[in-house]
Amino acid sequence: MENGRLKCQLLEKINSGAPLTSSEIAKIAKIAKDEIKFLARNNIPLTPINYFMWFEVFCYIKKQKKEFSDSEIIGLFKERYPDENIIKETLLKINKTDRELMGKLAKEIDREVSNVIGNIEKHNKLLEYKNREFKKNAKHINDGSLKNLLDSLSKSIEEIKEQNCYLKDKLQESKNQVEKLSEKLKDAEKSALIEFLASIATKNGFEKALKDMFLDFKERNYPFAIFMIKIDNYEKLMEKYSENIVNDILDKVAKKLKQLLRSNDVIAYYDDNIFGILVPGTTFGHAIRIGERIRKSVEDKIINIDKNIIKITSSIGIAVARNDSKEDEIIDRALKAVYLAEKSGGNTVKTDLDVELEL
Repeated sequence: MENGRLKCQLLEKINSGAPLTSSEIAKIAKIAKDEIKFLARNNIPLTPINYFMWFEVFCYIKKQKKEFSDSEIIGLFKERYPDENIIKETLLKINKTDRELMGKLAKEIDREVSNVIGNIEKHNKLLEYKNREFKKNAKHINDGSLKNLLDSLSKSIEEIKEQNCYLKDKLQESKNQVEKLSEKLKDAEKSALIEFLASIATKNGFEKALKDMFLDFKERNYPFAIFMIKIDNYEKLMEKYSENIVNDILDKVAKKLKQLLRSNDVIAYYDDNIFGILVPGTTFGHAIRIGERIRKSVEDKIINIDKNIIKITSSIGIAVARNDSKEDEIIDRALKAVYLAEKSGGNTVKTDLDVELEL
């Protein structure tokens, strides 16, 4: 089957911004419903990227008016996206116009808010100047009623200044929140890209697996360990290389980690530049040996991207389930351990016990 046959006219119409008919909206709802059932049934993360890429396949299926098995649907997807480069190329194009438009709007809003804040500051300075003039003139006025009027005007000016300051603070707070949200959206998009390309768990999937392992530990005393892996000198990589190259580095690290793990181990892109791994049936000594193996494997890996030969190292933090453990605390202990490893110079493994000894 040629890729052209999988083209979805509905998707093309959606992306063009043309108005949809009621029957087209109903058809989209039916396709989306079948798609979501399939993704959930096959443990495929329900991310915007996956919605987009699989929608094209299900649009084609709808057009054929016949039943397809899950394996046949996966086969269609693989024919549409035969290799990783085509997937990456598609992902980079997804809603490119929308992203550019949103970026432009965000900049315009930010500029307008900054202008308003600047105008408020100028207005307050003018009010302060006028108020000083009122107070100065009031000293030379003997008429009691006129003096009271100037005092009243002075108080009104102070109230306006206070209101302006309150408005300025609220605008600045909103501006800061928008900037933080933009960063979070960017991080979320990057996480979804890495999760999809490397076929690793989402953060939600990781936390659900942790909940199950923790319950198993409490009920059957079945041990497990949690690893947090952080790429050393990540900020320098971001400064030296493009975002696409850094994402490729994270993708290759994720795939390398997957190769080192068993099928029942769980790996996820847990946070910005932090991979989380859950390894069931693992005691403290065994966890340290696994951590060292991961550290050495990352150190030895040579990454070749666009003729760039890149060598990296990692900091690894480990926490093992204990009898006095709480579910949320074990993640915190592993994170503290990885930050200690990073603080110690990187390319090393630290445990939650090392953290306790540092206190």
